[in-house]
Amino acid sequence: MLVMSDMAIIDVMKTGSTLVSPAVPDRGARKSSIAYTGLFQRRSKRIEVPVKAFFVAVAGHRILIDTGWSSECATRPREHLGFSLWFASEPVMAVGESVDHQLRQLDIEPKDLSAVLMTHLDCDHASGLHLVKDAPAIYVAREELDDKNIKSVRYNEDFWKDIDFTFYNMEQDNNAPFWKSCDLFGDGTVMVYFTPSHSAGSVAIEVNDGGRFALFTGDNAYNRHSWEDIALPGPIYNKDNMRTALEWVQKESRKEGCAGVYAAHDPEIKPGLYEF
Repeated sequence: MLVMSDMAIIDVMKTGSTLVSPAVPDRGARKSSIAYTGLFQRRSKRIEVPVKAFFVAVAGHRILIDTGWSSECATRPREHLGFSLWFASEPVMAVGESVDHQLRQLDIEPKDLSAVLMTHLDCDHASGLHLVKDAPAIYVAREELDDKNIKSVRYNEDFWKDIDFTFYNMEQDNNAPFWKSCDLFGDGTVMVYFTPSHSAGSVAIEVNDGGRFALFTGDNAYNRHSWEDIALPGPIYNKDNMRTALEWVQKESRKEGCAGVYAAHDPEIKPGLYEF
């Protein structure tokens, strides 16, 4: 059971992992521009990267950032994902690793959350949406559901066919990396930044508490190498935007108040509870 404290709490939930081409986290690892799809590559050359969601408690708000793999990825992954997604991002998952199971270990049901915040709708972030459909609100950027965006092979609309999304209320913000942000609860504790880099509707999320903040990158960065070396990933919506996003993550990571940068596929961030 989760014991609440006066500090912000982050529970890093590893919902299994995925076998992908080395070009997914770093397109410089392969010469081909489509190498991240895994086409024409031996499966034995793939790497395993974690797939994470994040529960955050701050100032009375309880949020879940992304949903990771569905529980179905532990039992029938190819059927759940469809062949193309399964081929490009093969899940490795044990029964009991899904977000609903891990939330219950904290004595939390989806209806107890303040909101679910989606950084984007790629399969390894949105596959578990049906597990938290009873949450009071499930947020996504309006641009992420644009027809041109979700027709990408990275998406499976079946994952959210029963989900009633709420759109982030983005407003002009001259200090944001792309000039738009959303103060989710109106108290500055959860700031959502529009970052059309990895996808048309990608966002990054900062959680603020007492002068300290944690940054959740979504797939604006895959690991420390991404932002320290401005290493572009394989799947990209806009290269220039991705560089801008990575430079912004790097800048935020070096601020005195930064308590940590949490990327969903970063092996350095271990599962468990963190406070700041």
